[in-house]
Amino acid sequence: MSCNPAFGGIGKGHLIKEIDALDGLCGRICDLSGVHYRMLNTRKGPAVWGPRAQIDRALYKKEMQKELSATENLELMSAAVDNLLLGRPTETAHSGVKFNCHGVILESGQTVRAKSVVLTTGTFLRGEIVIGLKSTPAGRIGDGPAVGLAKSLDEAGFKLGRLKTGTPPRLDGKTIDFSRATPSLADNSPVPFSFMNDRVWIEPSKQLKCYLTYTNKAVVDLIRNNIHLNRAVIRGTTGPRYCPSIESKVLRFEERSHQVWLEPEGLSSDLIYPQGMSCTMPEEIQQQIINCIPCLEKAVMVRPGYGVEYDYVDPRQIKSSLETHLIQNLFLAGQINGTTGYEEAAAQGIFAGINAVLKGRAQPPFTLSRTESYVGVMIDDLTTFGASEPYRMFTNRAEFRIHLRPDNADLRLTEKGFRVGCVSENRWARTRQIRDDLDSCLSLLKDFKQPVCKWRTDLDRPEQTSTALKSAFDMISGDYLSVETLAKLHPEVFGQVFSNPVISQRAKIEAMYSHALDEQMEEVEELRRDELIQLPEDLEYESLNISLESKQKLMEIRPETIAAAARIPGVNQSALVVLLRHARNRNRGQMLSSS
Repeated sequence: MSCNPAFGGIGKGHLIKEIDALDGLCGRICDLSGVHYRMLNTRKGPAVWGPRAQIDRALYKKEMQKELSATENLELMSAAVDNLLLGRPTETAHSGVKFNCHGVILESGQTVRAKSVVLTTGTFLRGEIVIGLKSTPAGRIGDGPAVGLAKSLDEAGFKLGRLKTGTPPRLDGKTIDFSRATPSLADNSPVPFSFMNDRVWIEPSKQLKCYLTYTNKAVVDLIRNNIHLNRAVIRGTTGPRYCPSIESKVLRFEERSHQVWLEPEGLSSDLIYPQGMSCTMPEEIQQQIINCIPCLEKAVMVRPGYGVEYDYVDPRQIKSSLETHLIQNLFLAGQINGTTGYEEAAAQGIFAGINAVLKGRAQPPFTLSRTESYVGVMIDDLTTFGASEPYRMFTNRAEFRIHLRPDNADLRLTEKGFRVGCVSENRWARTRQIRDDLDSCLSLLKDFKQPVCKWRTDLDRPEQTSTALKSAFDMISGDYLSVETLAKLHPEVFGQVFSNPVISQRAKIEAMYSHALDEQMEEVEELRRDELIQLPEDLEYESLNISLESKQKLMEIRPETIAAAARIPGVNQSALVVLLRHARNRNRGQMLSSS
């Protein structure tokens, strides 16, 4: 965790739940290392709730290393990669493939051979740290950049771009007057990230507090008067729109006060992470900015904030499996694809890892569409639209968010993961049990019916003569009835099934969204029909009778389905008709030849 000591949030929390559903590690490790768990966005419906946790940085590292060291058939090596081992592509490759990757060359000259290679370079590709007017080659403080690897990708023919991100200064918590900030309490009943856990490791009462303060006019004046000393701003490299530096916020919204969250880095650490204060001003100016903020007047900066500029690969050059179009058996994941954040990187990492293994076994790739997961939404966005700025996941990026909820990620994805071999027997057995328990609960709710007049009597509502039957499922779908009240009203029917709070809440959510979900699933099925129409990987777009712009876009992105082609800006309807006709004729020809 090289930057923010936190995981999850709105949209990002969905990714963590999906990673966990595929048996990824970070959700389980967060449940063993969090110090402040909180469900965000609860004023809205549970489809867009955002599980988030402040993490003890040292504890997370310890638990992650413990898990990795206990993993069978995993060999850990620490070394800098300088180049790729490339050869000629296989005969089955289409004309756009230039090379076949079969390993890496380390900085020491040692070669490591592999059937598949996954690059997760973070901010290290020609990384450069900026503080004020000074710039230093580095991927982060204390670690050198990956210059050779960036050159290798450039020489192989990849289109590279340049992005930037930043991190705030770290503060000494002993020098902060927290009594003048607004405390933010953790949840009394923390919700685990992992579907394998019923509770998190820490007692609710022992969780740490976060605190909120705000910037003021003195901060604005300091930044404006010294902005000429900020090389990152002068250069104009594109940074994250949704997590901007304090300088960017001041320049864009000068009249506003901006939130600064004071977040602890761990139980045994005095370091405080001032979320919202990402800064690349000179070190002495950063200290002055900090001391202008209420409750931070005497705060001591332990380490200055800094910006990082780095190369990334235009993600329109990768497939939906995260394998590159240019180089066979080379997969890219994380910030190298133009994303920002641990969660986006972890989601791509597990996805690329699964597909790298499947490619090595000569098995079909594992893909997820935007109708199935937030991971699928992210990958489709990246491979279709690219990333002109650091890509961050939000719930509004998903068209089908009523279906793609954090509470049902296991039911959506775990069976798919088990089929390709990335999910353990233990997890699959637990998911089946949860599915069966939930199905039984929903059936019971739908089968239990009473006249409306009886329901109103039970709930002490004004009497009504209606004898129309209404099920318990219908009743809990709105605000009429909670599952707790239902269990008290009819303990002989629901007492046992609602003794499991997880199943109770999931049943309530299913009921809440039942009608909207029925409508949304019709849209999902419509899109899935288009996704079933595959486009051949070796399709020669230059031979098609379509517009030049459509041709260029299709040749650049090489969409895998009609649905993906339809989302590419610049591909018109007439081009889609030609593609649809071509795909159907090809499929018809394959069926005839096979018969």
